[in-house]
Amino acid sequence: MFKKPFNLGQSHKVSGADRKKLRKALEKVYGVGEDGLEAILPAKAGELECVKLASPSRVVLYLHDGSPILLDPNGKGDYAPTVFALWRWPDLLPRVYVKHPAVSRYLVGGADLMLPGVAMPAEGLPAFQRDQLLAVCSPGNPAPVAVGAAVMDSSDAAARIRGQVPGGCRGKLVEVMQHYGDCLWSDVGGRAVPNAGFLADGVVPPGVASVEATLNGELGDDGGDDGAEAQDGEGASGQAGGESAADGAAERIAGLSLDGAGGAGGESGAASTSGSGAGAAGGGGEAEAEAVDMDALLESVLLQALTKSVKDGDLPLNSSVLWNQHMLPQRPAGSTLDVKKSKHKKMSKFLQSYGKAGLLTCKEDKHSGDVIVTAVNRKCPLLLDFRPYKASSTAAAESAGPTAGAPETAAATSGGAGASSSAAGGNDGSGCQAQLLIEEVYKPGRELRPIFEELKLNPEALYTGSEAAEVALAYVKAAGLDDPARAQLPDNRTLQLNPLLCDALFKGFIKKGETYPTHLPKSELREAFMRRMHLQCRLSRGAYQVVRKGAPPAVAISTEKRQGNKRVTKIAGLEAFLVDPEVVAGECQRKFACSTSVVDLPGKNTGQEVVLQGSFPEKAADFLMTTYGIPKKYFLVKSA
Repeated sequence: MFKKPFNLGQSHKVSGADRKKLRKALEKVYGVGEDGLEAILPAKAGELECVKLASPSRVVLYLHDGSPILLDPNGKGDYAPTVFALWRWPDLLPRVYVKHPAVSRYLVGGADLMLPGVAMPAEGLPAFQRDQLLAVCSPGNPAPVAVGAAVMDSSDAAARIRGQVPGGCRGKLVEVMQHYGDCLWSDVGGRAVPNAGFLADGVVPPGVASVEATLNGELGDDGGDDGAEAQDGEGASGQAGGESAADGAAERIAGLSLDGAGGAGGESGAASTSGSGAGAAGGGGEAEAEAVDMDALLESVLLQALTKSVKDGDLPLNSSVLWNQHMLPQRPAGSTLDVKKSKHKKMSKFLQSYGKAGLLTCKEDKHSGDVIVTAVNRKCPLLLDFRPYKASSTAAAESAGPTAGAPETAAATSGGAGASSSAAGGNDGSGCQAQLLIEEVYKPGRELRPIFEELKLNPEALYTGSEAAEVALAYVKAAGLDDPARAQLPDNRTLQLNPLLCDALFKGFIKKGETYPTHLPKSELREAFMRRMHLQCRLSRGAYQVVRKGAPPAVAISTEKRQGNKRVTKIAGLEAFLVDPEVVAGECQRKFACSTSVVDLPGKNTGQEVVLQGSFPEKAADFLMTTYGIPKKYFLVKSA
């Protein structure tokens, strides 16, 4: 319901009489007692506001002290609690648990709860009827992740989970209405969290650092029986997104890890075989051994990034972009990169050492002093002998604290997400900023949905370019379209097109009167497949993450003459990179010793603009790149 941004319409304060009616409705529909009513909606304390969503929506929200606790989906008095209300009184609705915290990734991403991802306690599921509202929880964490309506009753669901009905454990159990991480949570709810277990990419037991940690058996004592049910993290993760591990989709697609969860064990193993495990780096008693381990880890991650992430078209890259967007996402799960604990001590010296080794071509920026990688020697023996490992796509954001040892540019000012005082900027009040991660991902178009569903993959999920290409190859192999024994192929460089793949790739592109192709060169499969994938951009800063269609808009920096020869510098578009304009205004005031202000841009939801008294276009751009890690290509600087 709140997967996409929405606009608020009219609002008014709720009278005492109407508040009583709401309390009586909650008591009648949900059977909540006086203690629960006081927790959810106190009789007198706090301010209650009724807000209507902008037309054509009929949704009505009820905000208590600014927190959206109730919603009326159709404006007819069918009141439903939000997760904010359930955090106040978790026993309001029957609770169902997912098998493993990794499944919560998909709930946070907006997926409905599928039966294969539901944990079956020894005492069975709680009693509920079809269309009854349920609270969905992650094992080890008492606060619900989502609230939604049951698609079937509890007896039918239990029979399906146990495999006692034809078709087995398939289908949807809960159609999610509102969840942690949606636009209601971020835009109206103030991004509030009930406990420390609510992370950017999932919900884990309080005290656990990341979802990856739960995959390695670190659920803790709070996991209970539900945690014990979820020993297969990969299967549980895939099931919540609409996959069925029972059908063995993961095994049929060898080496394909689309959710970043299934490869956790492989990542750890790869890290240890390269002699660079995070535990070895941090657990040694002597500084010399620790430095050697960190050197090996940094080298392994650099080679992994050059192999899997850095393309020749991305060059040149400065050290901050290489660190933030390529090395951190490719590090082994659970590891920590710290340049200061290596023999190089600085990122610039680290890169220059591999320039001397013949792997990189580097140059030093005369103005900023930053080292820029201009070329990669793909024939270097160091790169040719490297064996890539599986890296978690969420590794860079798995820690709620500051990332150690970031390079002496943008990443050096990273701050802990838990210390954030600004929802947009991730600022801790001392000028430190959480690292910005920008990742180009793709969402399958409607024409490709049958391909993903055939492979038991989630067509609503986001995939990197390489993962999407692996899906195409996986389908070709599963259908035997490249097998000469099953398909009539003129040579081994060609594959046959069956009706499903042909429609997915060419329907709508073939003009009337033209015939559909029956064969396709293998070299053209990736391009044809990616033509149907829609580009998205995933931005993460600390605990905050957004996904936008297409590339993010540029940060516009311009100067303007005012009152004679006086000039002002205007900065707009910071919100797209999870930066708070108010924080930037304060920092620029100290940095450039000038007066600053923040003004609202004309129009609805267009953001704010920072205005600096004086002409600082280039200096402001350099300051934002260094402090907030925004890549240079996302700046548009105009000097009048």
